Amino acid sequence: MEHSEAQDTAQEPARPGGQDRLRRAWTGMLADADRIADGITAVLLGKGPAGGGWSTPELQALLRRSTREHVGRGLRILAGRADDDGGTARAVDVWRDTGIERARQGVPLEAVLSAYTTGNLLLWEAMTDRVRDGRAEITAEELVTAGRRLWHDLGVQSEVMSEAYRRETARQELRDLRRQENYLAGLLEGRAADPEFAGQAEQILGIRADAPVACVVAVVEDPHSEPLHHPEDRVERMGGTSRWGVRDGALYGVVAMQGADEAWLSDLLRPAVEGRVGVALARQGMADTAAAFRLAARAAATLPVGARRLVWASARLPELLLETSPEVGSMIVEQVLAPVLALPAHQRTTLLDTLRALLRHSGSPTSAAEELFCHRNTVIYRSRRLVELTGCSPQEPRGRLLLELAVLAHDLAVSGGRSAPAG
Repeated sequence: MEHSEAQDTAQEPARPGGQDRLRRAWTGMLADADRIADGITAVLLGKGPAGGGWSTPELQALLRRSTREHVGRGLRILAGRADDDGGTARAVDVWRDTGIERARQGVPLEAVLSAYTTGNLLLWEAMTDRVRDGRAEITAEELVTAGRRLWHDLGVQSEVMSEAYRRETARQELRDLRRQENYLAGLLEGRAADPEFAGQAEQILGIRADAPVACVVAVVEDPHSEPLHHPEDRVERMGGTSRWGVRDGALYGVVAMQGADEAWLSDLLRPAVEGRVGVALARQGMADTAAAFRLAARAAATLPVGARRLVWASARLPELLLETSPEVGSMIVEQVLAPVLALPAHQRTTLLDTLRALLRHSGSPTSAAEELFCHRNTVIYRSRRLVELTGCSPQEPRGRLLLELAVLAHDLAVSGGRSAPAG
């Protein structure tokens, strides 16, 4: 709709005086500029639901006003009367500013480009009508030249405006992402206990402050790999909402859990798991997220280094107790398993395997023997040997508890699990 004076020479008609006739023809349209602009606006607003992207009364009023400004200015440039407006450089600035403004207003780029295309088309049709009615004295060749200039300038307008629009959109997305990460960090730090912060976080993150959320922590073992591959895409495809960030060697995120359960989220995320991932539920919403993030991080830390697995904190309670208090784990191993661990490697391995089998089968030597492919009496002999060395019997509740914890603490230490930071 707006045009560049720099194209006059390049597009000048071959016939002598043609440029002057074209300028006079465009000048004759200045009096009808607002009517032409309103016609363009009516066409744009008639393009499907919400006027092709101009979805509110405010945006529709803006479209009407902007179209009038662009058509009036474009006709003045085409008529050779743009000196007072700053000429070509000013027109380019207007196109660029329009792209930035429309991006900030949320008008789709397609709707903005459609406005420019429709405007130029209807300007040329208005000129054609004037020639047909005898109100403009230009030749058919000069009319074609006018059309060529309009479409040439449309390409320049669209390119300048589109580049500005996309740059502004990228800046907005980066700014929004940084704001989301700042509020996620606040959840890690426990700031959601403040109702004012929780309300702001709800607005920025798009997650209800009082709704249950799952807190996810994925340990980054290798900076060149992802422990959880594009989880936001998987959640979004299922109609869910999630927000993600990276901090202190971990990918962390919150996932809205309304209408979902642990099994649903596990099935959803498991195909994306490429490392150690822990999950914990914040049942009371954002106010519980700091504690849930700590539990999720500790659950991930109970997995062996290099594992590719997702675990819920609720399913790893004994491991969490030992990971939270490694001194207690070391003490239990020392008091219960130290004599077994001091044996030669073959004897040590045999007795530990037997102990694990007995614990899995509630102390039953028959079931343990079936698992180990050996005679029941052999398991009974080894069980007695374990009682002698450890002072604990797998058939007694307290002895079985101590043995369970000792084996668990030993296996955690051997697996190389380490704490995953989460605030």
